[in-house]
Amino acid sequence: MEFTTTIITSTIIITVCAILHLYGAYQDRKWLFYLFKPATTLSIAALCWYLAPGFNDYVWLILLGLLLSTLGDVFLMLPKDRFIPGLLSFLLAHITYIIAFSMALELTYTWPLIFPLAIIAMLYLTLLWPSLAEMKVPVLVYMSIIVVMAWISGERYFSLDNTASFYAFIGAVIFLFSDATLAFDRFKKQFHSAYAVIIVSYYLAQYFIAFSVI
Repeated sequence: MEFTTTIITSTIIITVCAILHLYGAYQDRKWLFYLFKPATTLSIAALCWYLAPGFNDYVWLILLGLLLSTLGDVFLMLPKDRFIPGLLSFLLAHITYIIAFSMALELTYTWPLIFPLAIIAMLYLTLLWPSLAEMKVPVLVYMSIIVVMAWISGERYFSLDNTASFYAFIGAVIFLFSDATLAFDRFKKQFHSAYAVIIVSYYLAQYFIAFSVI
């Protein structure tokens, strides 16, 4: 009962922090925006810490990924454009997640998973390419890494077929969607609800990945 209560309480705290951050973003309440963006990710990291039955390499890597993501959050919310440092922070977070998802895994190649991911990534990159200018190489590298993360998480789920690996797979796929929306809004066409879509899917992705430590 205590375990369930803590999860519910933590989820409520995470949700409230995320809502306050979004409220700050859309109502120009800067202190809410700056305070609750990293607070939400750190709350997810705290939940991950609580969920872990023990502290093995997988748990430490997931926690490191969440902390690197928090650093990326800080860079991306600063008044001056810190997109490259933010991109690098999230790139390192994704690499950390890839290493974690690869643990205790005999890598296979599930083509029904690989082909759709590769085709979608290529089509999306083709859509963005004319608008990327000097960001072509960074975006190409970043997109490749996050697609690999989604693929490895899928291979982990198909191999282990347990709840924890399912959470990681769902989180990685949602993360891919969140970053794709961010890229579209930044480089192709901005739309008013973009930030809400990006941030809600981002926190949801991190939440599921945190649950993969159970």
